[in-house]
Amino acid sequence: MQNAIVSLAAISLLACGGGQRASDPAPVEASHETSAYPANAESNALNDMHGHFEDINAIQLALISGSLLSARAMAKKVRLGFAGPAPKGWEPYIERSVASAEMLEVTDDLEMAARLASAMAATCGDCHRSQGLAVIKHVAVAPPKEENRLSNFMTQHRWAADRMWEGIIGPSNEAWQAGALALQTTELSKEDIDQRLVVTPEMEALLVQIRTDAAAASSTSGSEERQKLYGRFLSGCASCHRDMKNQLD
Repeated sequence: MQNAIVSLAAISLLACGGGQRASDPAPVEASHETSAYPANAESNALNDMHGHFEDINAIQLALISGSLLSARAMAKKVRLGFAGPAPKGWEPYIERSVASAEMLEVTDDLEMAARLASAMAATCGDCHRSQGLAVIKHVAVAPPKEENRLSNFMTQHRWAADRMWEGIIGPSNEAWQAGALALQTTELSKEDIDQRLVVTPEMEALLVQIRTDAAAASSTSGSEERQKLYGRFLSGCASCHRDMKNQLD
């Protein structure tokens, strides 16, 4: 009985939105290898970048919890946050981010929203790379293993999702690989899911897809490849948690 309670609590936390990222988020600081804009504009530009990072993180959190409406609201905030002049060299990346945000604002498709969010993260990473910015300084410490298999799966996969997300935005190969390894070493079968939840064929298919993506993640290197894989992974998280939430309501 205790395991069942723990399992259902873990599902509820993720399906309804935990409100914060797994573990302590890796610090987000920008150090310049090269400067692409005037020194007197640097402070404002970096403040803006921190704000964009927080807003895009909020989209990822909303989608992980299966909340399309929250993700759409945050996409609007991202789009509006890019209004105004931009430092030299940022324009094409801002245009890409705004285009993704605009599409995310109006989509009714949770899977499409996940792909668009991953595209926005990749655009951040491409911009950081082009500007010589080192954003992710180190990888957060992995959470300890838990005895309950479902709770452990949720915790470890959430941590993996956040590290791979940071790996794309950074861009940070170290963060991506840490997340990929956590994804590979944590498995779940439908027998581990609380019996009060109906494991639909769609959920079973998502578990299979997660195992496939986990096997491929560590050997995926290019920005576009990682974007596509993460979009698919995030879509799976979002869809599964939405379906679980619907059953819990």
